[in-house]
Amino acid sequence: MTGVTGRSGGARPGAGRPKTTYRLTETPARQLLALATKRNVHPDALLAQLIADAARQDNQPMHDDVMHLLNLLTPEPQTVAILCRRLRLRKPDLEQLVVEHMTTLIENGLHLHVATHSEVATAIKLPGSFNNAEPTYYNKLSRNLFSLK
Repeated sequence: MTGVTGRSGGARPGAGRPKTTYRLTETPARQLLALATKRNVHPDALLAQLIADAARQDNQPMHDDVMHLLNLLTPEPQTVAILCRRLRLRKPDLEQLVVEHMTTLIENGLHLHVATHSEVATAIKLPGSFNNAEPTYYNKLSRNLFSLK
């Protein structure tokens, strides 16, 4: 017997999918530093400017349901079913709300997560970005902490 390692078949060690971990505190800080370096500005001054820009955007009148949706969104993705329950809306109503106010929501940090094949039944259907005739299904929504432009 040559090459006996004490294992009996199966995949080689480490061949599985790596576990994904999210670091919410480091990523925005890195993005802020990268943007500050790109604009040749001190990060503190850039952060103050971004906060002032966000305050100016908040002065624009916004639909109550849109504000409520944005307030419920977190950096961690939430499923459509949970958001519908928390907003007390049916799935078609949430879908219509997102379609009507898509630009406002995206400007304020909405992040849409594309549904997998098995999640399509519980997802909302939005017009495709390239072809309106082919919709895209989204099962989770989250909010970016920094909407860096």
